[in-house]
Parts: sequence; structure tokens; C-alpha cells
Amino acid sequence: MLTVDEETSLLDDIERKMREAREEAEATKVEAEKVKRHLEEERKKREDAEAEVVALNRRIVSAQDRLKVATDKLEEASNKLVTSDQK
Repeated sequence: MLTVDEETSLLDDIERKMREAREEAEATKVEAEKVKRHLEEERKKREDAEAEVVALNRRIVSAQDRLKVATDKLEEASNKLVTSDQK
């Protein structure tokens, strides 16, 4: 059987360990939230970069289309010039 002092000491130890466990759990929770925020920031950066790539690809395709039209017009004009020079 435990004496009153031993019981008190044991209860104090249990309370201390519980407090330490709560503090550790809270610190872990704070760290997890920090990591989660960082992950969300990185995900947002990636999504923004992917959206920018899509937009740039659209601009490239559009520029290629305009170049094709301009090249076709130049070729047509050159052919007309050659034809008119031959007459």
C-alpha cells in the first residue's frame, strides 16, 4: 500500500506527464498546420505555373497560326508578282 506522500507524488507525476503530453500534442499540431500551409502554398504555386504554361502554349499556337497565315499571304503575293513579271 502506498503512503499519502507516495500517492501524492504519483499523482503529481501523472499530472506532469499528462501536461507534457498535451504540450507535445499541441506543438505537433502547430507544426502540422505549418507544414499544411506550406504544402498549400506550394500547390498554389504549382497550379499557377501550370496555368501560365497553358496560357503561354495558347499564345504560341496563336502566333504559329498568324505566322502560317502571313507566310501563305507572302507566298501568294510572291506568286502573283512572279506571274505578273512573266507577262
